Amino acid sequence: MAGLQNRRQKLDPSAGVFKRPRIDSDDIIIEILSRLPVKSLLRFRCVCKSWHTLISDSQLVRKHLRRAVRGVNANSCKLLISNSPLYSIDYEELEDVNSFVAIRELHLPVPLVLDRMRIVGSCNGLICLHENKGDFFLWNPCTRDTLKLPGVTYFPSSPMFYGFGYDSTIEDYKVIVGGTSSSESGLLTTTIALFTLKSGSWRTVQDLNYVKLNGQGCLLNEALHWVEFEWRLEASFYVLSSRIISFDLAGEKFQEMVPLSSNLSDQKYISIRIGTTTNCLFVYMFNHRNFSDIAITIWVMKEYGVKESWTKIIDIPSKPSRPLEGVFFLNLICIFESGEVCMSCAGGLVSYNPKENTFRSVLSSPVIWLPEAIMYVETLVSPVVESWADI
Repeated sequence: MAGLQNRRQKLDPSAGVFKRPRIDSDDIIIEILSRLPVKSLLRFRCVCKSWHTLISDSQLVRKHLRRAVRGVNANSCKLLISNSPLYSIDYEELEDVNSFVAIRELHLPVPLVLDRMRIVGSCNGLICLHENKGDFFLWNPCTRDTLKLPGVTYFPSSPMFYGFGYDSTIEDYKVIVGGTSSSESGLLTTTIALFTLKSGSWRTVQDLNYVKLNGQGCLLNEALHWVEFEWRLEASFYVLSSRIISFDLAGEKFQEMVPLSSNLSDQKYISIRIGTTTNCLFVYMFNHRNFSDIAITIWVMKEYGVKESWTKIIDIPSKPSRPLEGVFFLNLICIFESGEVCMSCAGGLVSYNPKENTFRSVLSSPVIWLPEAIMYVETLVSPVVESWADI
């Protein structure tokens, strides 16, 4: 495409000044299109063959992705709920208590049983899904492009951990699934199966340092994060110890992140989990005052990797507003700029307002299991490698 080539300014000898550089119309069109929502772009792609080619162009896909990830494009951030069926909710509408929350039903192009499916992760508009029978899928909810991954070479027994992200050093997407195994010497080690999209295949990474992880890794700064915790017997009492473990997608190794705040570690809690919000890690702890009073405390690491930046921001009480029934069947999804906290629970989706100490229902769920939820951005990125050879 001529408009995508480098251009030079030419000197006008008679005027002694530079002429204005020639700007190709393709550049202007790409700049305009990069600001539009994916829904509009998909409509335009059907106009004619030349528009389909332009909107599928790698430069437009990249430019649109950068704007979506930075949050420049309006209403590009969505919340995926693995309810039955799948739902998508606009993030800005969810944050505005006076706004009507539009809930859009999503349809997978492949048949999946939702109560047997896990969300592995979300990155650049792609969502990785896993069926209990072993199949993995990469899916763009906006374009509906879907890729079924080949069979896994190594599959650990439950409990297991998993994650999905992007490695910019090789410009490739990676899926990992791992668990515990025993070395020849009998010591416990960690083994993972790692899939790279460009290669289209899995490989096994063995004898990694033993880590006791479970569930989905939270993606931030091209690393996946989990909280590792265990009960230890100290002086006739069981004490819950925890640390944050990260997996660097480029280096493909585990390491302990900066320790939790000493103030945080001193608190008595019975469980701790991890999440991300506005490019920061946060942990939320279930504090045990007594059997009928379990509250949640949220700490945010405001500067990545800096222990001193841990800041306590919210206490969510079980009383007086309402008890948090089934507290272990509850996950924090995100923290809005207003300070409200969005949570998924066995009853659906709820939001807590710390200023008014009130809860509001966002989405009621007819299912009895805890629906998974994850944030994603609307992009044109495709899981089909041939379509982003130049991206």
